[in-house]
Amino acid sequence: SLTDTVRNWRAVWDTPASPKVLPLPHPSWRNTGWLKKNPWFEMDLLPFLRSEIRYRIG
Repeated sequence: SLTDTVRNWRAVWDTPASPKVLPLPHPSWRNTGWLKKNPWFEMDLLPFLRSEIRYRIG
């Protein structure tokens, strides 16, 4: 499922693949319910994603 795939983001990220892939839900206003049911997304994955973007952009 989407939730299982996104929840498993660390394993997906650690896979030796190029380019790096990070599973994310669709950025839609309809996802507010999903975001409320999965607070780990904003607490764990988003800070990591922001950090990676800052690092890669420079």
